[in-house]
Amino acid sequence: MVTVEVCIGSACYVKGSNEVVTILQELIKEKGWEDQVNVKGAFCMQVCTQGLGLRVNGKQLLGVGLHNVKEVLLQEITAALA
Repeated sequence: MVTVEVCIGSACYVKGSNEVVTILQELIKEKGWEDQVNVKGAFCMQVCTQGLGLRVNGKQLLGVGLHNVKEVLLQEITAALA
C-alpha cells in the first residue's frame, strides 16, 4: 500500500492543495490504484516555501505545484508500487 499525504494547512490550501486532492483521486481512478493507494490529509509539513506539501510513503516531495503535480505523483506512485 502506498500512502500519499497532502498538506491541508492554510498556506498549501491557498496554493491549491484542494485541487491536488482532486487530481490525485482522478489519477488513482484512471490507473486502477484504488486498492493500492491511500490518500491522507496532513497538517503543515514546513515546506511552504518549496511548493505544496506532499509526501509519498514518508518521502517529502519538493518543488511541486499545480503545474507539475500530476506528473510528479504518477512518477512517485509508480516507483513506490514497483
